[in-house]
Order: sequence, then C-alpha cells, then structure tokens
Amino acid sequence: METAPIPNQPAWPRRVILAFVFIAPCLAFYLMRTNILIALAPIFLSHVLLLYPTLVANCQWVGPVMRSFETDKPEVWLTIDDGPSPAHTVAMLDLLDRFDARATFFVIGRRAEQHPHLITEILSRGHEIANHTYSHPSGTFWCAGPRRIGLEIDLCAEQLRAGPDRPARFFRAPVGLKNLFVHPELERRRMALVGWSVRGLDTVRRDPAQVARRILCDTKPGAIIVLHEGHRAAKNPEFHLQCLELTLSGLAEQGYRCVIPRPEQLRAMPPR
Repeated sequence: METAPIPNQPAWPRRVILAFVFIAPCLAFYLMRTNILIALAPIFLSHVLLLYPTLVANCQWVGPVMRSFETDKPEVWLTIDDGPSPAHTVAMLDLLDRFDARATFFVIGRRAEQHPHLITEILSRGHEIANHTYSHPSGTFWCAGPRRIGLEIDLCAEQLRAGPDRPARFFRAPVGLKNLFVHPELERRRMALVGWSVRGLDTVRRDPAQVARRILCDTKPGAIIVLHEGHRAAKNPEFHLQCLELTLSGLAEQGYRCVIPRPEQLRAMPPR
C-alpha cells in the first residue's frame, strides 16, 4: 500500500500551544496580585490558541493540512464527502465518466460497511477512496480524545481494507474540524490530513446553480474542491447530482481537468 506523503511541517507550534495551555493557569494566578482582568488574559489567550485551530477548518497551527497541490496546468482535485450513498454514488460515477473526470471519495466507514459494492464500483471506475471517519461524529469529533479519534480512523480504515487494492492514504475530519490529537494519530498511521481550497456549501445552500457558481468563481489551478453526497436523498435526491453536473460542466468550459494528484504534487500550503 502506498502511504500518504507526510508534509514537512515542524511540530513545535503544537508543542508551544500545549505548553502555554499548561502554563496559563499558573501565570494567571501570579497576575492575580496585580489586576483581575490582566490575570484573565492568559486564560483567554490559551482558549483562543486551542479553539481557533480546532474550529477553523484548514487552520495549520497544530499541524499540516493539504489545501492545494502543485501544478502548472489547469487541473483541480475534486473530492466528494460522506458516501457511499445508494441514492447518489453510481449516478455521480456516471457523471464523472461523462466528463472524463477523476475524483477522491472521502467515505464514511459505516456506510462503506453497509454498501461495500459501491466502494468496489468507485475503485473499478478509476477513482480513489479516502478516510472520513467511521461514524462521522460531526458534533463531537472536534473535542474527542486520542483514543476515540484513533478508533474512528481505524474502524473506517478496516472497511476500506476489506478487499485488495483499497489504499486510504488520506483523511478528512468531519466538517473539517480537528483538535490537537488528530495530527499525532495520523502521523502514527502515515496518513495525511486533506482540507480544501474551494467549496460550494452544498450542505447549506438550496440552489445547485449557486453552489456551482461559488466553486467556479474561486477555482484556480491546484485547487481542492469539496462536494457531498448522501444528503437530502429523500426530499431532493437530484440536488447533489445537479451540483456535481453543473460544476463539472463549468470546469470543462473553463478548460479545467479533474485529476487525482501525484504524491510529489501534494504539499501543505496556503491556497493560491
């Protein structure tokens, strides 16, 4: 199995943040003799240093996040989250075939367990699968401890290793939220954290044209685009398919190709 390229980024920022979090209460106690507001400042700053990189997707204070890739060609990396989905996966694969596009599917382990034939279909069509946790605990993953984070990664990985030639080099946290424990767990597994540089907010917006327009306006060579599947399957099953079709059509009109980057193209760096 080919492992993910681990971006070179020093671990000292994470260590500095952790050190300050432990030092802040002592500093606050010492400053109590001067002024209560001044004493609270280290506590406030320590909370900011913890919460900002946790709750702001793609923030790299606590570790590298792939947000784009290196290319001098009109290429983008299309990623599709939250599958596999009986309502969407096969139809999305048909759309990708139609536009000669390649994508990486960040799949939820529990859904892969329920629909293993869809994982096989994704791979047989020439696309890639990646780890998006086992149960997608979007409301609690950001505050999970190392044991639970590791379990979510490993349980999903087991489903993606259920057959031959199913590597999962990459990981994306639910809603992009991660804490201080995520990077150490990924480093132990030789996996890399993938974010995005362009998203259409297709889990929030209601108009597929607006979703595609937002993506197309922000796209540049080397962009990582994120779309979703498996949502609104009962009320509006065509929504995510329309988002994908309009996005692929617009990218083709602008001369872009959807590719899966080679390992040497991947770096943790700010979007262009």
